[in-house]
Amino acid sequence: MTLLVDSHCHLGEIRADPAAVIADARAAGVDVVIDIGMGKTSSADAARRATVIDGVYAAVGIHPNDLADFETDPDAAMNVLDALCAEPRVVGIGETGLDFFRERSAHTLQERAFRAHIVLARDRDRTLIIHCRDAHGRVLEILDECGAPPRVVMHCFSGDVSYAQECARRGYFCSFAGNVTFPKAAGLRDAAAAVPRDLLLTETDAPFLAPQPFRGKPNSPSLLPHTVAALAVAAGVEPEELAVDLRRNSLRAFGRVAF
Repeated sequence: MTLLVDSHCHLGEIRADPAAVIADARAAGVDVVIDIGMGKTSSADAARRATVIDGVYAAVGIHPNDLADFETDPDAAMNVLDALCAEPRVVGIGETGLDFFRERSAHTLQERAFRAHIVLARDRDRTLIIHCRDAHGRVLEILDECGAPPRVVMHCFSGDVSYAQECARRGYFCSFAGNVTFPKAAGLRDAAAAVPRDLLLTETDAPFLAPQPFRGKPNSPSLLPHTVAALAVAAGVEPEELAVDLRRNSLRAFGRVAF
């Protein structure tokens, strides 16, 4: 079986020893995990874990729902992320983006932070990892205005078929999480089927969004095969065939590494 890549996981949020989590994931057929930062401290922790746990890579960023550090001193906040990019196993910038659903930060502040992350991803040749909730059109507008970096991942894709097609037209990767397995998520599965196979990724977003039949329980990278199975049904292919594509796509999406 082709081994899987979890393109988005928050190891620091999982209530278990990270090394044990990765060992369980490897036993389940997942040998690479991208550990995602959501602030200065969690980003530094993710970068550290990537240096000591085999199979772990990191992304560094400040989440749009937690922009206090950025608001206080934008330059200092971004300098911390910039310095973390010196670590070779830091492969992404994010998660960043816009959240107009929770609105814990003003739209203008979120957009300033998003633009700063776009610039950093471009300058440091790192993959941009985007959180988008109820802000689909605005995310694309800002990417178009700023000039997106060569590699963009739409994390936990939540748009419809039309949005998937717009992202694909721009060459953005679309990553689907455990919610694509939910019984009432037919629209999300339709969107996944509309994504060209060479732009499709998968993730856990652990410890959030555990797939069926584990919904409501803590998620973990070891559960990723359940999401891959649902995506394979949506795409009309066998899971192993899709797994080959997903691994190839992950290599391209996080192009600095050769896992």
